[in-house]
This record gives sequence, C-alpha cells and structure tokens, in this order.
Amino acid sequence: MPEQPGIDAYAAYLPAYALDDNRLDPTAPARAGGPARSVAGHDEDAVTMAVEALRHIAAATPAGRHLLLATTNAPYEAKTSAGVAHEALGLDPGVTALDLRGHRAGASALDLALRGVATAALADVRTTRPGAPDELAQGDAAAAFVGGRRAAALLARAGHTAEVLDRWRLPGERHDRVWDERFTAEILVAAGLHTAHRALAEASLDTVDQVVVSSSNPRAAAALRRALGGAGQDAAVERATGFTGAAHPGLLLAAALDEAQPGQTILLLSATEGADAFVLRVGDGVRAARGGPSVRAQLAARQRVGYGRYLRWRGLLDVQGPARPAAPAPAAPPMHRRAGWKYRLEGSRCDACGRVTTPPGRVCASCGIVGAGTATGKVSLRERTARVVSVTRDHLTTMPEPEVAIVVADVDGGGRLSAYATDVAPGDVAVGMAMTPVFRRLWTTDSIHNYFWKLRPAPADAAPGKDTADGQ
Repeated sequence: MPEQPGIDAYAAYLPAYALDDNRLDPTAPARAGGPARSVAGHDEDAVTMAVEALRHIAAATPAGRHLLLATTNAPYEAKTSAGVAHEALGLDPGVTALDLRGHRAGASALDLALRGVATAALADVRTTRPGAPDELAQGDAAAAFVGGRRAAALLARAGHTAEVLDRWRLPGERHDRVWDERFTAEILVAAGLHTAHRALAEASLDTVDQVVVSSSNPRAAAALRRALGGAGQDAAVERATGFTGAAHPGLLLAAALDEAQPGQTILLLSATEGADAFVLRVGDGVRAARGGPSVRAQLAARQRVGYGRYLRWRGLLDVQGPARPAAPAPAAPPMHRRAGWKYRLEGSRCDACGRVTTPPGRVCASCGIVGAGTATGKVSLRERTARVVSVTRDHLTTMPEPEVAIVVADVDGGGRLSAYATDVAPGDVAVGMAMTPVFRRLWTTDSIHNYFWKLRPAPADAAPGKDTADGQ
C-alpha cells in the first residue's frame, strides 16, 4: 500500500432519465412524493456509463495500473467488459482491464483505487420485474475514482465478510431474487456496526462530520444511519436514484465529496454481503478533483420517462417493431482494424492542409493528398463540440423507440460526424444545435454488442471548442 492512500479525482454519472411512476393501471391514484429511480437509456449499459464517468478523470492512468469495472450486470459473460471501456478511453495498453462482479464489487474496486493500484469504475443497470415492490427503489448510475490525495485522504479502512442470502441471481436470469429483508437486515446491521467502529477506532475518531451508508437492504441502511448518527443526505440521494447496485457506494461518496469542505471527515459504510468501512479526510483540492457535473446538478437536469417507454427500453414489454430486418452484427476483423474510429472516435489530420478526415483514411478528403492517415496525424473528436448541419428523422428504426434522429454535424476544430442523436426528442434536434459525443450501444445482433458514438445536446455553457468534459 502507498504511504498516502486516498482519492485524487472522482466523477459520477447519472443517466438523463428518471422514473417516478410505475402504475400498471393509469387510473390508479398516484403516490405523491414517492421515490424515483435513475433510468439508463435504451442505448446505455454498465460499460457506456463507466466510460461516461471515467472519461473525465482516467486519461492519465499510467501503465502498470489496473482499470477495474465493478458491476452486477456486465454486458458480456466470459469476455472482459472492462476491455471495451479501456479501448473507448484510449488508455495505455499496459493498463490491465479487469471486471469485478457482485454487489460487493463496488466497495472492493473503491478500496483498490484508494490503495493507488487501480482506476476504478463502479457502474450498474438494475432491472426488476414490472410492478415489483422495489421497482422504484432500484436505479442506474456510475462513479469513477483515481487514487491520490487531492480529494480525500484515507485515514482507515475495515472489512467484514458474512455469507448471507440477501440478493442473488442465477446465470441466465434477468432479475435479482431477494430474501426477506427483515432477516438479512439483522446480519448486515451487526456486520456494519462492527466494521464501522473498527475503522473509526483505527482512525482515532469517535465521530465524523458525514456518515454515508450504502446497503443492498434498505432496512439495514436506515438502521445503520440512525445508529451511526447520519444526517440523511445520503438517504435523500438514494431516494432520488434508487439503490444503484455496485455503483451505489461510489455514487453516495461522490455526492458527499461534492458538498464536503476541506478538513471534514467522512465515514463511508457499505453493508452488502458483510461490510466495508472507509474513513476519509477531505483534501484541500476536493473542488478541483471532481470531473464533470456534480450529482446534485445531474439530478436537477433529469427528464421524466413514462413507464411504458421504460418497459420497452428494458425489453420487458414485447411490442411490434418495424417490418425490416435486424441491423447487421459487427464482425471482429473490421472492429479490430478500425478500433481508433469505432471506439476512440479518431479522425486523421492531413499534414499538408491541416483538415480532419472522418472516418480516418489514407487520403485527405479535402485536398486529396495520400498519407493523411498516418499514426502521427490521428486526432480524437471525443471531447469536442459539434454543430448540427442536417437532421433526418428515422421512423423505421430497429431501436425500441418509434423514431430516432440522425444528424450530420461539423466538429469544432475540423471533422464531420454522421451519428444518431440521443437523450433528446427527435423533434427537438435542430440545425445549429451544439452537441457532444457520447459512447453508446447502437444495437445487439447475434450476441454481439455494437458500440459506437452518438451525439447528445451540449451543456448550455459549452462554448465553441471548449472541452465539455471539464464542465462543472
């Protein structure tokens, strides 16, 4: 372990949508003031959300460090899903990409990031059976952490393993199975209190300024907050997002760091299949350490999604699609040959005229000079703003939407993209609109996920040429 473990940089990602009404019968009375859950779009999964969090902070990950993806819902079995995120981020090949699975994986990945041996992404997409009692209590999110001391220093940590049948899912099943929370709560509360007190004793502290509790069991989470003197800010975030699986301890910690003042202390307790406790002291550079918008800002920017639309996105409502064949599956050889374009959105800059050609090629699309596609002429368009020059609305899409917008956009600094628009109603896309690239899943055919970049509306304060990834 390094002498000064802690967090150097962090980021959280919440999808653009929220579900607060899951009534199967629209005539039933609405529940005023009820919980809401964060909802990933139909083109999002654990990998795309991990990329969205990591892209703000992971660029400088050195060779020899690990890239960890912690999730309970990886898009691939057997194949390492973290490898897709590694490619999309353009990390050094010497960075080892690994998956961690299970509800406790989020706390484990965070632990390794705090020790300075890994860059960690915690990401999950949660799905329950329609109308399940906890449907609005499960949500989708991602968080990412890089080890260091700028944001917070690790004062102490403690762990406790308890084999308990709390939440589980067999291979091939879509939904978690849950044991009676009254039984499992007793086990998790006992493990959580024991672990929290051990960590506080190791840090020589009796109390802390903030208590953050994450648990797969809501009864246990409430009891632990009361016992440890939590003020409830973490519970308020959870009520707005739902329990986000492996991502949850990272999401709640990111929200706490967003509001914390330098010098304050934070106890983070994750009570899932045992417990993990971390005591942190907030660093002087905590404000500069955050990548991307705060959790509060992302919560405020979300749009509501209807229940029927959510069910279509999750494949829980079988509806008639367009009378056209499924989109073709991508093939391994061209995906490998064109990884720079497909995963990293790299164009080629011409050495003669300076123009950018997209997709990259050996011949400049502007002046016709051969040799524009050399390795030294590669330029990434991932963090640049693009301006829409034309819009087409596709009413025969094979995606789980009645229509999608396809745009042609000129990239600030050079290059032109033809891409799907996302996180925006097709009718709201207009010529001149500023948009930014985002890594998404186009479709899945023959058990192959086809990932590429889409365009979504840029933040209101995005200036031409500004790197929107650093927007606060």
